Amino acid sequence: MNIVLASDDNYVPLLTISIVSVLENNQNDFEEINVFILNDGITNQNIEKINNRLNKYDCHVSFIKTKNIENLNSKIVSLERDNISSFTTYSRLFISSLIPNNIDKIIYIDCDILNVDSLKHLWNEDISDYYCAAILDCCNTTIQEMLGISEEDNYINAGMLCINLKKWREDNVEDKFIEFIMNNQNRFYQHDQGIINNTFKNKIKIISPRYNLQGYFQYMSYKVSKKFSCIDNEYYSKEIMDDARENPIFLHFCAADFFRPWQNEKHPYAEVYKHYAKLANFESVIDYTANFNGKQRLFQKLSENKIGDFILGLTPYFLVKNVINKNAVKEMEMEFEKAKQN
Repeated sequence: MNIVLASDDNYVPLLTISIVSVLENNQNDFEEINVFILNDGITNQNIEKINNRLNKYDCHVSFIKTKNIENLNSKIVSLERDNISSFTTYSRLFISSLIPNNIDKIIYIDCDILNVDSLKHLWNEDISDYYCAAILDCCNTTIQEMLGISEEDNYINAGMLCINLKKWREDNVEDKFIEFIMNNQNRFYQHDQGIINNTFKNKIKIISPRYNLQGYFQYMSYKVSKKFSCIDNEYYSKEIMDDARENPIFLHFCAADFFRPWQNEKHPYAEVYKHYAKLANFESVIDYTANFNGKQRLFQKLSENKIGDFILGLTPYFLVKNVINKNAVKEMEMEFEKAKQN
């Protein structure tokens, strides 16, 4: 099995914990595990720390400098660091060039993801006719329209991608990514995730949310989770999401601090995360001193029991969407304006 992650020096603890969780849950299912780290300025000292943490596992670790991206294509000037908020996250767009050509398939995961079960079924997923396999993102029709994606098109979360590198290379998808970036002058939302969705459209295989369980769905009821994620388009059924909550494989702690178990001791997976942090010898990442705002503290309290979930379930959807969706649209417009100024 091949996995790849991208990190700068600041995310080394999360990166290492994520890798350790994969190795802990897959040692018995794979004869060989290759770990590729897209290195955006990780210091030699931290590279040594990572290697020391992982040397007890039977795996092969390779560090690939993302600086190499700038040498892949002269058009890459569109991705100058001054014009984007996170260069590291864009490196996944160029995995097919950065990873050795003899590797045809790879699983990409973000550093804020924890693996808690075997990946053997995901690795055996047939994606020969697709660019990748992924899960639907918590995204509503208003956001999709702003991204130039119709209601009929799927919108996926790029935090976990099972990638068909062979097809990426055959179809020169990196050129398509660069063309999209240049045509839009960096005017796109959610960075590389928006690019992937616009470029691939319906060439993505939608799989179970067990492989990327996010946000509210990790601990709140289906009704409340869907409402407060502002999902108003076609999504996974309650039965599918209930199964994902009971049998998660990847837990994705994206979005606000409230959803991060290393910052929220009340998070339902706080102890699980602490367990892997200890195995990775990076318990120092656990910091429960984060100051949540009033809304986050209210959610924290209400999420602790069924009564709180019931109360949240009574909240009218139009009020939730007016607040949460409005903030998302405002964030998008700010990104667009910033890109335009650059």
